Amino acid sequence: MIFRINKSNTLTYFAIGLATTVVVFSGCGKDDNERDVNSNKAELKRLTDSVNTVYSNSPEGRDVGQYPKQARAELKKAIDMANTVNNGEYTQQEVNSAFSSLRRAVRAFSQRAIAEVAAENLIAKWLFAGNALDATPNKHDGILKSGIVGTEKSPVDGGTLPVLTTDRFGQTGNAYEFSNGAYIEVPYTASLNPEVMSISLWVNPKETFGDNYMLSLNRWNGFKFQLQTDNFLFLTMKTTAATYDRDSNPGKMTVGQWHHAVVTFGNGAITFYVDGVQTKTESLSGTLAKLVSPVNLAIGQQLPKDKFNFTDSSNPDYFYGGSFFKGSLDDIRYYNKVLSADEVGRIYNNEKPD
Repeated sequence: MIFRINKSNTLTYFAIGLATTVVVFSGCGKDDNERDVNSNKAELKRLTDSVNTVYSNSPEGRDVGQYPKQARAELKKAIDMANTVNNGEYTQQEVNSAFSSLRRAVRAFSQRAIAEVAAENLIAKWLFAGNALDATPNKHDGILKSGIVGTEKSPVDGGTLPVLTTDRFGQTGNAYEFSNGAYIEVPYTASLNPEVMSISLWVNPKETFGDNYMLSLNRWNGFKFQLQTDNFLFLTMKTTAATYDRDSNPGKMTVGQWHHAVVTFGNGAITFYVDGVQTKTESLSGTLAKLVSPVNLAIGQQLPKDKFNFTDSSNPDYFYGGSFFKGSLDDIRYYNKVLSADEVGRIYNNEKPD
């Protein structure tokens, strides 16, 4: 869920605090060894009240316009310290110092509001916050489906849909668990078949499985992003020049743990990131090939189940055996650009658990 705040009011509160000036008083003629606590706290109290209002109106969360838990905790600590000075006996110098510290905390906090990364290039964002809807205006909403499992000679419908589960923050109903061929199907549009792309997602594999498909647009006839043997990230990409298979070795996922996984393709390279760190990059040529005919995007499966051919092994949609995801996925971002290392780091830092 996305919460919205009145940014104009928030900025006004900041302005009240940042526009105030420190009140400095000269000595009162007392003995230098005597502590003068007859200080003026009016400006500090006004700033504290303003910042406390900012804190109260700043939603905690991981989505656009929200603030990370740690950022709010740091601001609350600064407010509490200022209140200690407001309510105690302190010299004017100590009051002025508290004022300056709180003002610095406000400035730091104002820079922690979560902003969308490369918003103009975001094709789709599936938050899985209780559903498979696209959180962007592009409306690439997903449909829960049961998928095909079994062997090449004995294909069957797994009869299972993706199930909402606990995410990496311990929140129930905010990620999807995939098992027995369950997947999410996204109706095809040309925007889902860009020339260059980046995929960012959170993954928690249930087991090691050589064909753990996460996202696929017509398998090797378009692209497929999966976990391969030893839980390395693996991308197969058909370009205008050739077909490439690349993995993230040494970066890999750990069974039973949440990891942030990113792959970028374009500008002559495939690059992998694990938990915000670049693990591998390799060169290639061309741009992503355009599909000959539309095929819906599959999240958690190799193909939409109505596309499989079960009789002709020369058919590009032939079923060679079950290839589907086993585990949980969350917060999938799909871009039509090559994310920079800085952009990947921002996504990871915005979305990682504190």
